[in-house]
Amino acid sequence: MIKVSAPGKVHLIGEHAVVYGEPAIIAAIGKRCYVEAEEASDVRIESRELDTERIYPLAEAIDFTNNVQKLWNAGFAAKNFSQLFEFMRKDSMYPAKAAVGKALISMDINSGVTIRISSDIPIGSGLGSSSSMTVAIVKGVAELYQKNLTAEQINEIAFGIEQFSHGTPSGGDNSACCYGGLIWFQKGNPNTIKPLKEEIPYELENFVLVNVGNPKKTTGELVQHVRSLPDVFRTPRIKALGASALAMRDALRQRDFSKMKALINFAQRHLAELDLSTPEIDNIAKAVLNIGGAAKLCGAGGGGTVLCYHEDNGKLMETIKSLGYAPLEVELGVEGVRLE
Repeated sequence: MIKVSAPGKVHLIGEHAVVYGEPAIIAAIGKRCYVEAEEASDVRIESRELDTERIYPLAEAIDFTNNVQKLWNAGFAAKNFSQLFEFMRKDSMYPAKAAVGKALISMDINSGVTIRISSDIPIGSGLGSSSSMTVAIVKGVAELYQKNLTAEQINEIAFGIEQFSHGTPSGGDNSACCYGGLIWFQKGNPNTIKPLKEEIPYELENFVLVNVGNPKKTTGELVQHVRSLPDVFRTPRIKALGASALAMRDALRQRDFSKMKALINFAQRHLAELDLSTPEIDNIAKAVLNIGGAAKLCGAGGGGTVLCYHEDNGKLMETIKSLGYAPLEVELGVEGVRLE
């Protein structure tokens, strides 16, 4: 049996803008998804979080994945993934089933596998739960069948799987889960994925995460929502978010945490204008701003997780608790996908 894990992630700055080629800074967090992999004749998937186990004949799992790929191809051609998203929502195990199938196909493996999934990362929280699972499944299958894939190859397969659930994702989430640390990400051909350990050699402290509840829409649907906004309204805000990522990189190099706070609050305002915030997120952001801190939604928005910062960690925790939430302290910049 092989056991691997991959971390979750948070966007410090730049979510949604990355879809349009703007830069982002993403950090791996100290909450992980664990995958155990064993050889088998069929495909067996066990999810501890969903308390579900499914067994599929190998041929069925492969055919299923090929059909999902066809739905994605059709959605890409039509610039509308509604049919794909509707299909993938029919069964909570479909994302894992497609991930295992894609991993087997991509590595030309003609045998089955048993996959057991457990995770510390809340589902639908904007912390990369799906990306972490995807990266861990690919790594687990590769290690089990001794494929000796590089991190770049694992990330490439994981990105293909992420497209099944998100249509045209940026690739930033799976990159953070795969490589770990604090990374500079920019979508392109090829994507720019640059670890920032030399430029920013310290851990980011005094951050907490607040879960306001699962979003009512998927990441893919929220990305589609932004895409459907008038270009004259959307583009200036996307460009501003990209510029804020450049400014954040400079602020972190200089350890200018006042500037960092201002940029976090700036990003929240623009994401809210794109209709990605919620009343709950707005209330937290306002309360943290009132005590001199900073807060913004993470990931796709519409719910999920709020990233909060204040130099006085105790004051920040007290403020969030007073709103009825349980703040979560996490390490930022942890190791990427690994064997356990």
